[in-house]
Amino acid sequence: MLNSTEAGNEPHMITWTKEFETGSAILDHQHQVLIDHLNLLEDQLQNLNPTPEEIVSAVQLVDYLEAYANTHFSDEEQCMERFRCPAHAQNQEEHEKLRGYIRHYKRLCEIEGFKVELLRNLHEVFRLWIDDHILKIDTQLKPCIKQ
Repeated sequence: MLNSTEAGNEPHMITWTKEFETGSAILDHQHQVLIDHLNLLEDQLQNLNPTPEEIVSAVQLVDYLEAYANTHFSDEEQCMERFRCPAHAQNQEEHEKLRGYIRHYKRLCEIEGFKVELLRNLHEVFRLWIDDHILKIDTQLKPCIKQ
């Protein structure tokens, strides 16, 4: 996974489109909520000198992302298993990688303290993950549900 420095990109808003659809209204709604929260986090990243309140808000968003991962991934993995999606095992592996990255980010924050650059890196990982994971793995569920 790349961070924003390695990728050479600044964060940018993500727009939900039909190409993200998995065939499951519940999972698609969860993905939309994730995108909304990442866009909210991006708004907060525009401020290079956040106030203590903005830092607390950013930390709460990270906590949300972690809770999202734990809940959504479980729902999605069960759905893929139920519909016998061929991407099920790959999906589980990718979910565990993202959970590991979140744990790593939180450990870095405990060691180094809150840094905007660390948060930018986390945002970029999630943004890239949406492009790589939802569009390439999660969408493989759609034909399985249609059957």
